[in-house]
Amino acid sequence: MAYIYNSDNPGGGEEAFENAKRHFSNFVSGLVSTWNKLSEPVKEHIGKHPTATAFQVVAVSVALVPGLVVAPVLGLMGFSSVGPVAVSAAAAYQSANGATAAFSTFQSAAMGGFGAPVVNGIAAGVSGATAGVLQGWKWATGTRD
Repeated sequence: MAYIYNSDNPGGGEEAFENAKRHFSNFVSGLVSTWNKLSEPVKEHIGKHPTATAFQVVAVSVALVPGLVVAPVLGLMGFSSVGPVAVSAAAAYQSANGATAAFSTFQSAAMGGFGAPVVNGIAAGVSGATAGVLQGWKWATGTRD
């Protein structure tokens, strides 16, 4: 298991770096292996439509694992696992409006409470709906990539 900080070895930054490098190398090797297993028609489609393919991968990823986007966005807004971060957008909103239902739901999601499935569900739904609308638009207008 990789440790960012090991109290038994306070100068263990090199160990953490080596572990990160090894895991990244394994990730890249997995991508190469997956690419080599793809059929030629799939590779051709990706080559002809890289933007559409990237959008589809992101949309499906967010729809299946919304926490990949939700947690960092909540953090950027200033919601943390211990409460709103001082001098953040979340703190400013709470100061101006109080703890509204939306604020409480976002804060609960950041804390891993009842708001997490609500916010994750909304993110997954928006991702799926956006992908569907854009694909429908492309189909209706006959546009490509």
